[in-house]
Amino acid sequence: MLSLVKGLLGHERLYVALQKGVGADGLRYRCIEEIKPGDKVLDVGCGPAYYFDRLPEVTYVGFDTSQRYIEHARKRWGHKAEFRCEILTREHLATLPKFDKVLLFGLLHHLSDQDSAELLSIAAAALADGGVVISVDPTFEPSQGRISRWMSANDRGEYVRTPERYVEMAGVEFGRVEGEIWNDVTRIPSSHWMMRMSQPRATSA
Repeated sequence: MLSLVKGLLGHERLYVALQKGVGADGLRYRCIEEIKPGDKVLDVGCGPAYYFDRLPEVTYVGFDTSQRYIEHARKRWGHKAEFRCEILTREHLATLPKFDKVLLFGLLHHLSDQDSAELLSIAAAALADGGVVISVDPTFEPSQGRISRWMSANDRGEYVRTPERYVEMAGVEFGRVEGEIWNDVTRIPSSHWMMRMSQPRATSA
């Protein structure tokens, strides 16, 4: 059953329905409350961008590797935003503006430590002065119940980490890392770690 659910997530409409069904959309909705009108927003791993209509008036660039997700997003929001079916690399930064918000929603727990480090480095380099990188991922934490722990252990991502480990990785690139555990957002018991990362160390140096 679990493998079937993971397979269905490749279909954009079923993915959105499942996100809303279990309440995972609430994680993203809570995160985007920090986005202000006029912000420049880089969304890495944007998927079908089903939450785009909740954003204020912003300059938005979304990256994802799923052609189906990107096509879905372009059909709905392509007249208001830019969507790229590519892996974000350091080379892209030369042609992109600096961003006030960089979004990494449900992404780090899919990446190895090495790949996470590279992504966080790119995200730090993409920030404008005063900008913030916002991430949210499943986590393992002492207070979570058995169902929540099972959800974290059986997530599609193979690199679900403790809050301390997420912070440790982020601290390599950012001088300020703030985070909080969210375990009251989804309909199914689950624990997520939300981080705000700012003050890139390379910029400070």
